[in-house]
Amino acid sequence: MPHLLLVEDDPHIANGLLFNLEMEGYQLTHARDGHQARQLLFDEQRSFDLIILDVMLPGVSGFDICHALRRKNIYTPVLMLTAKNFETDKIKGLRLGADDYLTKPFSLEELLTRVQVLLRRQTWHQQVEDLRHLSFGQVEIDFERFEVWVSNQKCHLTPLEIKLMKVFAENEGMVLSREDLLEKVWNQPDFGNSRSVDNFVMRLRKFFEQNPAHPKHFHSIRGVGYKFTREPHDLP
Repeated sequence: MPHLLLVEDDPHIANGLLFNLEMEGYQLTHARDGHQARQLLFDEQRSFDLIILDVMLPGVSGFDICHALRRKNIYTPVLMLTAKNFETDKIKGLRLGADDYLTKPFSLEELLTRVQVLLRRQTWHQQVEDLRHLSFGQVEIDFERFEVWVSNQKCHLTPLEIKLMKVFAENEGMVLSREDLLEKVWNQPDFGNSRSVDNFVMRLRKFFEQNPAHPKHFHSIRGVGYKFTREPHDLP
């Protein structure tokens, strides 16, 4: 039975989510504010399968909690909830390491679906353990520790960026369509749109290519998708 941590200070929303998630068969722990969440996660070092995290919390914000999790190399999936509908807030949450984002008010069916998808993605990630380390050029990646080094300098990648890198590495030399990548990384072929994949590949190029405008490792295959190669070369 998956164990979920709900961090929500609004009692009406919290009670409704606790009831419905328990009805779906999940085990729930409820933190009423950011301080209680920090105590559970960092002081008591409680382990959860998924964290549903409100952004606007008294004392310690959801952004702060998510950032602290990733800084401590805790990669439990995080679904962020917010009453705001600003694009900058969504981008900030994802860059801090959140896996998904839901704006209030939201439908219960959508939340339950996103929870199922994140748990399924986490299960897939835990099952793929054969590739633990990757080296190419000046890049060293430890997939077990979620540590990335470029030219002996440590870099911080989000969990989704590392998952995408791992999928490329496990399929080195193979052309992967955007739909393939959406399925393997986000676990659903209709997540957002193909621009989501393009933006993530652009970020990997920014981290790992000497000249992102002329990539030698992350190749665009016109009309199809992308291909990764460790050895640098130009495609014809």
